[in-house]
Amino acid sequence: MPNRLRFLTAMVATLTWFSAASAEVHLPPGFAVETVVGSDSVSEPMDLTFAPDGAAWVTGRAGDLWRIDTVARTSHRVGRVETDVSGDRGLHGVALHPDFPRTPQVFLSYHSTQHAPSQYRARVVRYTVAGEGASATLDAASEATLIEWVGDPAGQHVGGALLAHPTEQLLYVSAGENNQNSRIKQYCDDPENKAQSLRDLRGKVLRIGFDGSVPTNNPFADVPNAQAAIFTRGHRQPWSLDYDAPTGLILEAENGGDLTDDYDEVNSIVAGANFGWPRVFGDGWSTTSRTNRIDGFQSPWFTYKRNTGASCTGAIIYRKPAAGGGFPAKYTGAFFYADFARTTIRSAPVDAATGKPGESEPFLQGGTAGAVAIRLGPDGALYFITHGGATTASTNDTLSRIVWKP
Repeated sequence: MPNRLRFLTAMVATLTWFSAASAEVHLPPGFAVETVVGSDSVSEPMDLTFAPDGAAWVTGRAGDLWRIDTVARTSHRVGRVETDVSGDRGLHGVALHPDFPRTPQVFLSYHSTQHAPSQYRARVVRYTVAGEGASATLDAASEATLIEWVGDPAGQHVGGALLAHPTEQLLYVSAGENNQNSRIKQYCDDPENKAQSLRDLRGKVLRIGFDGSVPTNNPFADVPNAQAAIFTRGHRQPWSLDYDAPTGLILEAENGGDLTDDYDEVNSIVAGANFGWPRVFGDGWSTTSRTNRIDGFQSPWFTYKRNTGASCTGAIIYRKPAAGGGFPAKYTGAFFYADFARTTIRSAPVDAATGKPGESEPFLQGGTAGAVAIRLGPDGALYFITHGGATTASTNDTLSRIVWKP
């Protein structure tokens, strides 16, 4: 879960998403929330992606992968991986090959049970999918490890988002910095901290081939002693990745620090960028002094202050479906982001001149559990996953969508 230790106590006690008056959901007029599947169909859901047939493929923290028919609102389990679920660990990201199902491959990021829980071993793998539609299953014998790394089992922030880039035909992977919050001052003073070090995969967004190879045009491919898979660095808990085809933007939603004046952020992922963590937070502010800005770091594409709590878990730009329909024109090209802690999804226009979001406004408010993932569906609906049980299944485990019903 995003910054699970922040919200464990509050979220374990959550009830069904729409069950009580205190969980009343507010949306702009004309919009409605529909539950696609609930906790009887998915358990501890974490992330989703869409296949060309409109089905949603959903991961569960405990290792399950489901295919959800979003029209019939039915699910079936495609397969399962044996994953370490200690602390922040488990199955997280999912991506389908851009040519799916002609190239029937699915990519998953999870934590291996090998040496668990004494060792944290993150792994990105590729499976072949046998069968199509409701008969699809993972070929267990086809698992191929593309990249993996070992971490500190006492550390938090493991990342795990995946993006199969449709034009580059490459896989982007987010890796959390795996630091311990109680030792942040020590990390800030260490230029070789894992989020900054080019010799460490943690605290990074990685870029690899669908076969695990490293592209020769990666920014650090020719740097001596550097991990050639690194694409960007200086990340804390990089929770999600999403691609906007019209602009080419890769947006990464990231959980910021734990103090009230820290920021959560959405970053535009560009080759070689250093977003500064743990030396800086937000728009270049020093993590230790908190009064002076440090130059030489990439500023976030969008940021907001944590105040009494925040956990940014998803960022997309809204595009109308090719078949028509979808949200009103006001939202075409608008930016949406989810905050798990605040149980909100907000929207903001994107300025055509600067390419940056303007002032945000409420979109979805309320509910007893925040979204851990948001995606734009091929039908023009905004899909989101709720899972408030932290380290266990919950009655508010759902895949839902926001639809426009004028």
